[in-house]
Amino acid sequence: MADVLKTNQRANLLVFVVWEPVLLTDWRRPSASQTSYVPDRRAAHYWDIGRRLSALYGGSANLDALAETRQKGFRMKDVVWDTALVYPPGTRWGQPAKLLVAPVVKFRDELARAIQ
Repeated sequence: MADVLKTNQRANLLVFVVWEPVLLTDWRRPSASQTSYVPDRRAAHYWDIGRRLSALYGGSANLDALAETRQKGFRMKDVVWDTALVYPPGTRWGQPAKLLVAPVVKFRDELARAIQ
């Protein structure tokens, strides 16, 4: 994500980086060294210990309904993770994203094009 933002510094956007416990090692709030992976001034970091955002999205079972275009490179079990959703300006809660990619690193070029 950091590389995509770095190569698109002029893009007028807000980035919400939501950290949630997914792996066995994800038992605490991300440290400054972890959040530094996405150091962009347009990025705000949030810790969602209860995976509430994933639940609001309907979990991984609802991925296909979250965006008009989807590029998925792995299967998720119960939570939405390692995923980027791109919403155009003026999108309201409940409307689909323009693009969903997961994992982010695999679809970096598609993500970069979507935010240009």
